[in-house]
Amino acid sequence: MFSNLFGGIFDSSTVTVIPVYQFLLCVVVSLLLGIVLAAAYTYKSKYNAGFVRTLAILPAVVCIVIMMVNGNGVAVAGAFSLVRFRSVPGSAKEIGAIFIAMGAGLVSGMGYLGYAVLYTVILSLVMALYVQIRAWEKNAGSEKTMVI
Repeated sequence: MFSNLFGGIFDSSTVTVIPVYQFLLCVVVSLLLGIVLAAAYTYKSKYNAGFVRTLAILPAVVCIVIMMVNGNGVAVAGAFSLVRFRSVPGSAKEIGAIFIAMGAGLVSGMGYLGYAVLYTVILSLVMALYVQIRAWEKNAGSEKTMVI
């Protein structure tokens, strides 16, 4: 009874079935990577709490999508084409953070958990370093808002 609980109705000898423990391991690692990326995004900067929560779970969502399409290139392209930004475009930092989180989910969904952790650590440190040294800021701290 329980052996069929996690089986698909389309499973066959040519389709690779992901064992439950591997599925859970990939999802948990993706969630942890999302938390690390969210923390790096919020380091010394203004942020929207809803966006940060979404950023924290995005790697797990992408991981599950990649695991379910079994690395089929056409299906991966179709899955990523579903991502549309219908609202006001975000800042360059927000869009970059989304793509970084999607990359972490993609790598972990393919099963390369060590590479996913390495990728996340490197990019989180680089993001924090850029904020710390105020890279590419002309007039740091002189940001103004115009109200009409």
